[in-house]
Amino acid sequence: MFLTVVSFVLVAASVLTGVIVLRGSDPWNRLLGYCLVAGKVNMLVIVLALVTGQSFYLDIALVYTLLSYVGVLVLADYMAGRGSDLD
Repeated sequence: MFLTVVSFVLVAASVLTGVIVLRGSDPWNRLLGYCLVAGKVNMLVIVLALVTGQSFYLDIALVYTLLSYVGVLVLADYMAGRGSDLD
């Protein structure tokens, strides 16, 4: 029961944070929203691993965390290199 409530809260928070990604005032806010959504989706995958008892979901969560971290670094470097062209 508790894990179901946690899952619904994470999905709701991800949807609300997705609004930041879609309607952010500037690219940096959108990148921050992407970081937040990635973290919440990762937590949702971990909860899924706990609910189902399948340990391979933890491997998926680990890979997803590493890929989202690298993606944020690449996007931040790209955005910083372009300077004020993004505004």
